[in-house]
Amino acid sequence: MDETKMKKAVIEIVNPIGLRTNKQAHIAARKHSSLSGLRVGLLDNNKPNADKFLDYAGQSLLKRYPDITLVRKRKMSRTEAEFLPELIQGCDVVINAFAD
Repeated sequence: MDETKMKKAVIEIVNPIGLRTNKQAHIAARKHSSLSGLRVGLLDNNKPNADKFLDYAGQSLLKRYPDITLVRKRKMSRTEAEFLPELIQGCDVVINAFAD
């Protein structure tokens, strides 16, 4: 290869990572200051391990708030389950698990 052609060859290196930015996020307003005495819904979307996560979360909450009531429901499909309005009305808070 001719030396003149070699000098014109340019390799551009591009970094796909981009610049790091920090954004400050605020926690959403809380309706309840404590879970004590509340009904906590545990909604399983029927994905693998969602039930295990919710069991762990529920047991952890019971250790901290022994007077809560856990309401477990399993959603069997992607479409809205018929029990969701009842779950929303019957619980003070709901934990929805998405797992795989």
